[in-house]
Amino acid sequence: MNLYQGVPDKGKNTFGEALEILGNTVIRDTIMLLTEKDSLSGRLNVGYTVIYPQCSTRGHEHPPLEEVYFVTSGRGIMEVGGERFEIESGDVVYVPSGFHRAENPFPVPLSYFWITIKKD
Repeated sequence: MNLYQGVPDKGKNTFGEALEILGNTVIRDTIMLLTEKDSLSGRLNVGYTVIYPQCSTRGHEHPPLEEVYFVTSGRGIMEVGGERFEIESGDVVYVPSGFHRAENPFPVPLSYFWITIKKD
């Protein structure tokens, strides 16, 4: 058995129960580590995001920004500009300006650092 093929418990006091109660799978936590006002150039943002099992980000775009993701743990699916591909711990993903979204269909959290920079 592989961890990513496992099936989480169902029932009372489980994350699955919380998802059912919320009725929403766009669940993630982000910790801002550096904002534009903290950088000399005024162009950088750095954060750390955790996407919980069976959850995703809402998906978004920020035209004046480029972004880089560095996956620190877990596995997931990334969508960048209409292309979908699997990501896992150790991967670096470049996101040019445009729509992008991360999903975690696996039973363990997906976490990554991300950096955005405003284009000239």
